[in-house]
Amino acid sequence: LFNYQHMAYEVDRDSGPEGEPSLSEMTKKAIEILRKNQLGYFLMVEELYPTGGRIDHSHHFNNAHRALEDTLALEDAVITALEMTRPDDTLLVVTSDHSHVFAFGGTPKRGNPILGLDNKESDVDNMPYTTLLYANGPGYNRNFPTGRENLSSTDTEDINYVQQSAVPRRWDTHGGEDVPVYAHGPMAHLFRGVLEQTYIPHAMAYAACIGHHRDDCERRRRHAFHRQVIDCPSPHVESFNSNVEL
Repeated sequence: LFNYQHMAYEVDRDSGPEGEPSLSEMTKKAIEILRKNQLGYFLMVEELYPTGGRIDHSHHFNNAHRALEDTLALEDAVITALEMTRPDDTLLVVTSDHSHVFAFGGTPKRGNPILGLDNKESDVDNMPYTTLLYANGPGYNRNFPTGRENLSSTDTEDINYVQQSAVPRRWDTHGGEDVPVYAHGPMAHLFRGVLEQTYIPHAMAYAACIGHHRDDCERRRRHAFHRQVIDCPSPHVESFNSNVEL
């Protein structure tokens, strides 16, 4: 609707009338339309867009600045969804399909710019390094065959700065560690612990009573009502003497 292929990164987005809406604005409009359906709705929001998230694309290019800015855009969209829905009737699930080989490579002091250099230099080559690093990707600089680039005079907070990587690749690869799953609302307890990725859509379908679980909501309501009736405490009855004449 707004671009021929991918939408712009958040830091590059034209927020004017002729530009592109933010992820939060599109989330708001989608909820405004879908919540008119009295039977409920299912909304999937990806940051950003049809053929892959822009957070994902930024990481592939070892561009931590854009990746973090788009992560904040996703956070704004989640906040919008929380503000526009009720926790008693709307389940929100936030997760990722994979990680990247992206890591904290240093131990900076609190308050140090996250895109800046670590407080200490390397104890091997005595040169500074950034707090954020990649295991592989285009950040490996072949122009320094005798060692890595000295970042002392480099603006590592520039939007286009490419973080250093340990192994040369055209794109960075996905990582293999677990990714978090955050859930809020009815049936959020289904998303606890360590889960297989393929479990998530089944849990959402069960919570929403769709597909094979389309009759589960009514079944759960009947079960809850039946349990409530059974568990209801009996009226208190005082003992009495049957021989007493009334």
